[in-house]
Amino acid sequence: MNAKALVSRLDTSNGALILVFGLFLFSIQDIIIKHFSSNYSVLQIVFVRGLIALGLFLLLFKFMRETISLRSRRPGLMIARGLLGFASYTCYYLAVAAMPLAEVVAITFTMPLFVTAMSALILGEKVGFRRWTAVVVGFIGVLIILSPDGEFNSLAVVFAMTAAITYASQTIITRFLGSHDHPLTIAYNAIFIFTCASGVLSLLMLSGIISISSSHPSLAFLGRDWVMPGHLDLILMVAIGLIAAIGFYCLSQAYCVSEASAIAPFEFTYILWAVIFGYLFWNEMPGPVTILGMAVLVSSSLYIWYRERQMQRRETALLPVQAAELAQQDQR
Repeated sequence: MNAKALVSRLDTSNGALILVFGLFLFSIQDIIIKHFSSNYSVLQIVFVRGLIALGLFLLLFKFMRETISLRSRRPGLMIARGLLGFASYTCYYLAVAAMPLAEVVAITFTMPLFVTAMSALILGEKVGFRRWTAVVVGFIGVLIILSPDGEFNSLAVVFAMTAAITYASQTIITRFLGSHDHPLTIAYNAIFIFTCASGVLSLLMLSGIISISSSHPSLAFLGRDWVMPGHLDLILMVAIGLIAAIGFYCLSQAYCVSEASAIAPFEFTYILWAVIFGYLFWNEMPGPVTILGMAVLVSSSLYIWYRERQMQRRETALLPVQAAELAQQDQR
């Protein structure tokens, strides 16, 4: 193995470890937010979390040797990405308030399927028959997950699917932003927009312009009034602010030091944490049919990843040949 290959392998290993650690932190955040869902407003949680995370990001930027601009070179796309991200995470938390954690995570992880479909329909990328088949199989996995309880009309399922679609849309926009802005700039602006959006929406609800009154756990989590948290809950809110800052940094750093296609499969460790913590804290144990649906969904997403890596390798192998052909044409 040459030195370049060894460095590449080490970068991939480091990126995978950083990614898994960041996802582990976010899974702990899910536990705290699900715990808060019966007493606080999701908007209050997102707002307080954002304030803490923004302060930590500013400290990080201050002590970093590298000078990073907080302003995006594509502000319109950045705002669109931030609002989609706010919708995605908020819908995800609303689903967590009413459904078992593992099922919400599994449904949300239809995101790679939506990214593949959007890449073909919006970006015009070539998606072959095999990958389209994998997309269909993945959605069959979701139907298997939902079928035991007949939750097709559940509002929480709608929130979980909306979280997946908006997250996939955010990912598509990130592909455009990645060539213009630093990953930390993208992460900082995302949290900033999350904080502003939760504050504005809360003011609209406080003024009565928007009114939500329902006994459904998800809608109650959204429409509940802000309350002063106790000492322990305030500490937990600060904790999720720390988790958000460190977690977003880990995800950004992981995809900076490694190829996205090389470490993307490790995102599925998030489902493992959801199953473990759901069982430990709420005795939520997925049944055999649900586990089968998860396996189908994960397998289809991994196949899509595998096919994308194959396409990238082919394109990389063709580059020297194409360069040689162009050189010969120039000499003629």
